Amino acid sequence: VKLPANAGEATIARMDKIRHCKGAIPTAELRRELQVSMQKYAPVYRNAEDLAKGKDVVVEIMKKYKDVGIQDRSMVWNTDLIETLELENLINQAAQEMYAA
Repeated sequence: VKLPANAGEATIARMDKIRHCKGAIPTAELRRELQVSMQKYAPVYRNAEDLAKGKDVVVEIMKKYKDVGIQDRSMVWNTDLIETLELENLINQAAQEMYAA
């Protein structure tokens, strides 16, 4: 398998973009908002009304993600960066669950 010369550059650029986020919302705060919203609007026993409201709530959380901020800019053992990358994944999963359920 021959990899292109720029293999991985887009991934590194994405990681650096997130690592240098200077927004006002801490990752933990937005993650907690997502968690509480999912527990409220997409529990094990669901109904159409809650799921419809949950879609709007998740969309608003997705919009807030652009204002997330990271304090740790290091490249070694950066849990702040990892948690923010995980939050991005969780938001995408939450949106898929709300729309698919």
